[in-house]
Amino acid sequence: MRLTHIKLAGFKSFVEPSKIPFPDQMTCVVGPNGCGKSNVIDAVRWVLGESSAKNLRGDAMTDVIFNGSTHRKPVSQASVELFFDNTSGVLQGSLANRNQIAIKRLVTRDGQSLYFLNGSKCRKRDITDIFLGTGLGPRSYAIIEQGMISRLIESRPQELRVFLEEAAGVSKYKERRRETQTRIQSTRDNLERLLDMRQELKNQLDKLAVQAEQAKQYRELKRDERLLKGQVAVIKWQKLNTQQQQKAAEIAELEKQIRFFSDAHQGHADVLSALEAKLEQDTHKLEDTQQQKHRIHTEIIRFEQQKLSAQQQKTQLQADIDKQKQAFKEAQDALQTLQHAQTEFTEQQQATEQGLEQAKDALLKAQSAFESSQAAHKAQQAKLNAGQHEISEQRQTLQQAEQTLKQAELSLTHLQANIADVAKQIEQQQSQSVTKELDAATAEFNQLAKQMAGLQSQAKQLAAALDEALTHYTKAELEERECAQKVSSCKANISALENVLSSLSDDVQQTLLQTLSVTASDAAIVESAILGMTLLPVSESTTEHGVWDNTQAPREGSVASLLEGQVYPAFLNQIQLLKQCQRFTPEQGWWMAVDGEGNLFGENFRVSKSKQTSVGLLTQQTQLNELNAELPKLISDVEQTKAQKAALQTRLQVAQQEIESNSASIHQIAQGMAKAQTHSELLDKQHANWQQTLEQYQQKQDSLKAQLSEQAAPIAKQKQQIADIEAALELLQAQQIELQAQADEQEQAYIQAASHSQSAQQALHQAELELQKVQNTWQLEQTKQQHSQSVLNSALERLETLQQQLEDQQLPLLECEEQLKILVEQHQEIEIQLEQCQAQKAQAQKALQDKQASLQDAQSGVTKKQNQLQQLKLAEQELMIKAQLMLEPLEELQQTLKEILASLPENPKLVSFQSKLQNTTKQLLDLGAVNLAAIEEYDQALERKTYLDEQLDDLTAALETLEGAIRKIDRETKQRFKQTFDQVNKDFAGLFPKVFGGGQAYLELTSDDLLEAGVAIMARPPGKKNSTIHLLSGGEKALTALSLVFSIFRLNPAPFCMLDEVDAPLDDANVVRFCRLVEEMSQSVQFIYISHNKIAMEMAGRLTGVTMAEPGVSRMVAVDIEQAVQMAQT
Repeated sequence: MRLTHIKLAGFKSFVEPSKIPFPDQMTCVVGPNGCGKSNVIDAVRWVLGESSAKNLRGDAMTDVIFNGSTHRKPVSQASVELFFDNTSGVLQGSLANRNQIAIKRLVTRDGQSLYFLNGSKCRKRDITDIFLGTGLGPRSYAIIEQGMISRLIESRPQELRVFLEEAAGVSKYKERRRETQTRIQSTRDNLERLLDMRQELKNQLDKLAVQAEQAKQYRELKRDERLLKGQVAVIKWQKLNTQQQQKAAEIAELEKQIRFFSDAHQGHADVLSALEAKLEQDTHKLEDTQQQKHRIHTEIIRFEQQKLSAQQQKTQLQADIDKQKQAFKEAQDALQTLQHAQTEFTEQQQATEQGLEQAKDALLKAQSAFESSQAAHKAQQAKLNAGQHEISEQRQTLQQAEQTLKQAELSLTHLQANIADVAKQIEQQQSQSVTKELDAATAEFNQLAKQMAGLQSQAKQLAAALDEALTHYTKAELEERECAQKVSSCKANISALENVLSSLSDDVQQTLLQTLSVTASDAAIVESAILGMTLLPVSESTTEHGVWDNTQAPREGSVASLLEGQVYPAFLNQIQLLKQCQRFTPEQGWWMAVDGEGNLFGENFRVSKSKQTSVGLLTQQTQLNELNAELPKLISDVEQTKAQKAALQTRLQVAQQEIESNSASIHQIAQGMAKAQTHSELLDKQHANWQQTLEQYQQKQDSLKAQLSEQAAPIAKQKQQIADIEAALELLQAQQIELQAQADEQEQAYIQAASHSQSAQQALHQAELELQKVQNTWQLEQTKQQHSQSVLNSALERLETLQQQLEDQQLPLLECEEQLKILVEQHQEIEIQLEQCQAQKAQAQKALQDKQASLQDAQSGVTKKQNQLQQLKLAEQELMIKAQLMLEPLEELQQTLKEILASLPENPKLVSFQSKLQNTTKQLLDLGAVNLAAIEEYDQALERKTYLDEQLDDLTAALETLEGAIRKIDRETKQRFKQTFDQVNKDFAGLFPKVFGGGQAYLELTSDDLLEAGVAIMARPPGKKNSTIHLLSGGEKALTALSLVFSIFRLNPAPFCMLDEVDAPLDDANVVRFCRLVEEMSQSVQFIYISHNKIAMEMAGRLTGVTMAEPGVSRMVAVDIEQAVQMAQT
């Protein structure tokens, strides 16, 4: 697979659609700096999925879009498309049958980034997956940009590992491993949540099982309760129904009696109706008489009120007339007073106006005199200002001339001093020998060079000593940790054994364990022989709580012979010690036997010592004694190791300080050599500069002297003019003072006249205000007088009208008095008739009351019977309602009367059924709160738990599968990475001497973990023994990095390799080596590189030029080298 061409549009400086073909194996992109060559590299990295704008030399991803130039506007989007030839079938899967593959990326101003594969929209991951394991990617070893060579060499081990992983093709495994780990973590999270849910559900099921059983019992009791309630209700209904039938018979008998009493009551009612009719007639007659009496009385009152009202109206009207007359008289008096005051104020106003006119005339005269004085003053002031301005200009001109003269004199003085200094320096330089100083500088340079060589040699020795000190320091640390671990282990064992021994009872002074002394190899045998009696107390005689000791010599061949002390249990003399025993045969004086493994034998038993049993107390005691003896030695070893470590640390610090000191000395010597080299060159330049400066100073001195002689005469003339102008200015100032005094006097007179005029004006204004006030008051009083006059006239007219009305009403009033006398007589007659009517009505009422009493007695009998009838009906209705209420619960209990009647016996006992109901209700109450939905909830929870169990099994199986996949991926990754590392290391070790003409280089892993270990580079060019690659020069680093990259390419060649000015730090000889290496690699790899070196350009089969004729816009120019050579030859 190879890159055939690139299409760019709107990408960075390639604003116009551009096509860059790559038909040859080696294509060189050339052009001046800043024309956009590196944008081609950026375009390829961008399409391959680069997501960091910083790595594309921008701040945001939208910075890759053309942002406009001087003559072009910005564009809205940028796109780059790569075309690959896949005829070799490098890409597998769905793209294996495609000969050409096109990958495109497009970004818009709103930040939207789109990917296309063969014209179809796809994801970024699809593009990344295509190139996994091929060596291509946004940051792979196939694309090496400016500065990447130095970063590759100086990169950290983990960063360098990425390149080898890409070459090994394990990047896709790492991606799958990362995805698998994510799935495993998700599965574990789900598994934990599932286990929590399952445990919670199990607890819930346990509770629901109990609740469901209670619910079933509750339902059975509830069913019995409903049946008993229905039976009790029906029994009560039967009893109430019987009582209702008895009440119905009593009601029928009572209704017959009521009908008899009703007939008698009707006769009395007819007589009573006749009496009531007569009483009603008498009542109507009485009411008519009373109404006539009331009407006459009302007429009498009305006539009296009319008479009283007329008299009151006449009196009020007379009072109003008197009041209006008095008000009219007062208004006339006030009006006369105001007219007199108005006359006085009018005379005063006229006098004030005359004074105001006189003040105005005086003010006009003073103002005219003041204005003329002001005009003269202004004219004189203008002359004075003109003179002052002229003298100011003359003085400024004089100052400038004097300043120029002073500057020229000062410059001449400085110049003469500089000429003297330069001449003196030239004489001193001529008197000294430049050759001597140069020889001294050369000698100093040679001496510094020797010192530098010596210091470099010393630095190498110190570096070797530092490495040796580091090795000893590391070894000492390991020994210290081992000793510390041994000491900690011993202390822990001692503490544990001491705790066991200290747990004995305080009243035991000595145990068997403490009295025995035995070697570690025989401790197991003795412990088996004493059968766990190590902690029993020792006494002189046999007791039930202890063992006795023996001071006799131990018997040969017994267990007691193994003991080192003289005090031991006597029974150990009767236990035979055998090397190997299968069966014990009792002999004389021997009770039991024990073999070398600690197995105890008797005549009829065998106690085997299990290998898995814990160590006995006697063995532990022996170990404790040995550990106590070993502990001081271990502590001494630890202290000794710490002392060695401190000494090595001191040596290490001293070595480091000496290396730093030597480095500083080397740096100072290098600076001194450079300083001595340049000092001799400065001496020659300094002499020439001083000679040239002297000539310039002399020319300038002549010029300044001529200038001084020219400026002396104008300055004297200007001084004379300034003196004349100052004399004229003094005369003008005296005149100005005199005019100012006159102007002040006239101004004072004007101010007094203005003050008099203002006072007169204020007095006039005050008089006008008083006059206006009097006029307003007079008009108001005049208006009030007119109103009072109008009211008085109206009152007089009303009084005349009322007097006429009073005279007109006098005659009807007399007639009304006569009519009133007649009405009083009629009223007395009606009073007599009213008393007669009341007497007749009283008689009729008494007869009516008697008849009503008879009727009431009859009615009372009927009412009594009706009440009895009503009570019986109510009782019947109550019984009927109660019976109906007894049947209403049957509907709630979901039972019918027919079913319950069928379930009852012939003569049911209510008390028996109520007792059964109470017992059932008590059982329900004893159950307490019951969850009736527990049965359904239990079934649902059980179903859910079954589902969760299935899910748990599935997740467990999936987790095992994923972990197996991780293990498989790790195995394949380790295998591939190890093979790749070994092969690249081998090629790197072989290619490095070829590039450098000798030397050695290799790769090494930073740890033994092949999954996480970093990769470090070690390179030593011919004749150098550098300890780190960072000590190499820039060119050596570049060649080393190229050797590593080409070693990777040999193992897993990427479809193409792009190099961006990687030959910049190389000299011509190394460029030739670089070109030979590229030509050799181009047999299997397509190279696209950017270079400014002519040797590298000659190597390419095709030159692709990038120009920027229009500022900010890049264009392509391609040249086929072979065709160009043929054209040149022809």
